[in-house]
Amino acid sequence: MNKSKKNILWIIGGGQLQVPLIVEARKLKLNILVTDKDPNCVCKPLSDHFYPVDIFDISKNVELLLTLQAQGFEFRGVIAAGIDANVTAAVVAKTAGLPGVNPKAAYITHNKALFREFLAKNKLPSPKWEEVATLSQAKKAIKKISAPFIIKNIDSSASRGTRKFFTKPADGELELALEEAKKASTTNTALVEELLSGPEQTVETLFDANGKFRPCFITDRKFDVKSEWATELEVEHPTTLSIATQKKLYELVGRTAKLLGITTGAAKADTMVTKNGPVIIEMTTRLSGGFDCQYLVPIATGKNILRAAILTSLGKKFPASLLQDRKHRVAVLDSLWPKPGGRIVAIEGVEEAKRMPGFELFSMRYKLGDIVKPYVDNAKRACFVIASGKDRKEAKENLKRILAVVSIKTKQA
Repeated sequence: MNKSKKNILWIIGGGQLQVPLIVEARKLKLNILVTDKDPNCVCKPLSDHFYPVDIFDISKNVELLLTLQAQGFEFRGVIAAGIDANVTAAVVAKTAGLPGVNPKAAYITHNKALFREFLAKNKLPSPKWEEVATLSQAKKAIKKISAPFIIKNIDSSASRGTRKFFTKPADGELELALEEAKKASTTNTALVEELLSGPEQTVETLFDANGKFRPCFITDRKFDVKSEWATELEVEHPTTLSIATQKKLYELVGRTAKLLGITTGAAKADTMVTKNGPVIIEMTTRLSGGFDCQYLVPIATGKNILRAAILTSLGKKFPASLLQDRKHRVAVLDSLWPKPGGRIVAIEGVEEAKRMPGFELFSMRYKLGDIVKPYVDNAKRACFVIASGKDRKEAKENLKRILAVVSIKTKQA
């Protein structure tokens, strides 16, 4: 640990997905400052400077910046990756006079209603939607949109407070879903949206220090389309989409980002290829979560999106080689799904799995003694398991064998 106040990269968030970011920043000889509300977060001992500040409290982060600058701290860059604090990162970077996304673009993409207004204004494809606060407003919106529809939070991630309806629900059921979505929003409102259908993806892109649009990767996201919950089940890289469809997705994301005024930093989109063409479902001005750019894509390709993003945050160019596929493998991500309501009493088979062909990663969200929560959003999944192979068939077979030997034992709480 280096207590120097010079050459500092400010990493917003101190969770598991920020660990590889710190590792990469160390290779660039940067000193690390981490902010996270949790004083016991996993990144605290990995940082040179740590401050227990809520990453979503923009004013507190700006206040900390000004205090530290007065104390002689010299920041080289600010970055949020794999965590939904893109607005905080944008405001702190601008206040510090450092490279970063325009805070207005960050704020628009962070708020689903504002982003959909932006899409409509610019004649970009979007599902029908209404922002609502009350049951009566929700019922009016459903009358316009009709079933199937989906209720979402306004400004949170991981599908918190999200629920799908395939037929018109009873008032009580609708009100319950509305309240859950509002609870997950800072606006005390929710989104009622047309439920589109088609394969879903993560499309990750960067605008480099010169403002050049740089496609990074596209991963395939698998969901249970019949479930009322929008819980992601599997992720695969590379995508199975045709080169032509991939090009359309990158073009849509790039055009949207440019219209937003993004000239540097990340532009990540959750997309769907519908019968009418590609649609951006959500967008943000940070790198992806869900282990995509941190683990899955580097495992399959050797791409180093984290280093490219860090260099961009420093205002430096990065070599094209960082975004080139050097491995030409396939990586797949899945999970184990222990019964909700049970208390975790044992996690078995991990060491055996590590010795198996294709094993890449096993990461638990829970620990021994925790109670498994219902799988109503992506923040509730128990673990992440990644396997790889020379092709899709081998990767999936490797993953299947690994999942068969690892188990999460529970007892009814």
